[in-house]
Amino acid sequence: MESTPEQQAEGMAVVRVLAAVLDRLVGANAPLAQADPGQVTKFHALKAPGIGILQYIERIHKYASCSTECFILALIYIDRLIQRNNFLLTELNVHRVVITAVLLAAKFFDDAYYNNAYYAKVGGVLVSEMNGLEVEFLFRINFSLHVQTDVFNKYRAELVAHAAAAGLEQPKNAPLPSPPIAPRAPKDAVSCVSVPYAPALQQQHAQVAAPT
Repeated sequence: MESTPEQQAEGMAVVRVLAAVLDRLVGANAPLAQADPGQVTKFHALKAPGIGILQYIERIHKYASCSTECFILALIYIDRLIQRNNFLLTELNVHRVVITAVLLAAKFFDDAYYNNAYYAKVGGVLVSEMNGLEVEFLFRINFSLHVQTDVFNKYRAELVAHAAAAGLEQPKNAPLPSPPIAPRAPKDAVSCVSVPYAPALQQQHAQVAAPT
């Protein structure tokens, strides 16, 4: 999906502040995770990936070609995952949570999106794992993908406020029409050959903890 320079700049602004928010949350949760790791899920790895949150989301933004709105929807979905499951976001699960949330947001909101094999390669996970993560995420949020306009705009405004407080470039705080209730048609299947595999995650497949 082609983007204008303005859309690219807006997307990068959202990516940077989203990464900052998630990085801050993971950091705040670190002492809790160390004291009590909690439930091991399909999103957990035994070893933290070597790629940072910002670099990982920048990679998704570069190769997944999803809209800026998808990243805001992904944050909302992650928040629902946390709130409805008492889910502790940590360095062991944040990468898989992010790629799954973006996948769901792209399928739900964008006119065109890729197949799971493509997102798996972008995210550095196996296709079978990507499929399982998608189903797991959907059940954990009770398939709640629709987002009301006021909720979307609230999250966008909070990202703008966080960017201002952190000294980051601020995303434009423009209201957005309500996302569609039903998913749209997928983009034609594409080859993953042109997308370099995420090197920091490719060694993690054998280290993924078994779900409980």
